[in-house]
Amino acid sequence: MGKRIKSRSGLPPNKYLTREQVKQLEKYNKQLQDSANKQVRHRANINGMILYVMLNSGLRASELCALQMRDLPHCHGKCIIDVRKGKGCVQRSIEISSELARRFKQFAKRYRKNAHPKSPLLISENGGPMSRGCIYSKLRIFGKAAGIEHLHPHMLRHSYGYMFYNHCKDLLMLADQMGHKNITTTHIYARTNNEERRRIAESFVV
Repeated sequence: MGKRIKSRSGLPPNKYLTREQVKQLEKYNKQLQDSANKQVRHRANINGMILYVMLNSGLRASELCALQMRDLPHCHGKCIIDVRKGKGCVQRSIEISSELARRFKQFAKRYRKNAHPKSPLLISENGGPMSRGCIYSKLRIFGKAAGIEHLHPHMLRHSYGYMFYNHCKDLLMLADQMGHKNITTTHIYARTNNEERRRIAESFVV
């Protein structure tokens, strides 16, 4: 059996979204939210929240499913998400924007008004906590309808890592945000379609 080839490059193009593709998803979801059908609007609001949270926090699907009301900004008063059940049972806090904090509060007021502090943020149609499989299914169907094939939670997590790094160039902070045990894991985002490298490559003509 041959040796497995290790890649020193960044993520393949089909593993993350560009900003244009994110806008494409948001535009399609906005169309659904404007629908006259109440059920369509409801699904669009849920899908839109999942999409926005994952793109702006880098949460894993399992971490999103495990979020409780007490973990959110409007409950503890800080612009952070308290991830109690991270990978490897490691707890961490994720810094988030005031806009994401506002959306959490708005979502909770609309869909989780009387929820207990230890109740899950996202619930399924039968009233229980939403599962990873449910999120995968929702995103796959939503992405296909919006023109983005094979959309899945880890693609959104990768997109967060790619865009966060290009915004701040701080691998240590990104590693903390994403819950990477080893920073070498985080280096993949520095090699993924880096905007500075793209600018240099574009300007280099022999």
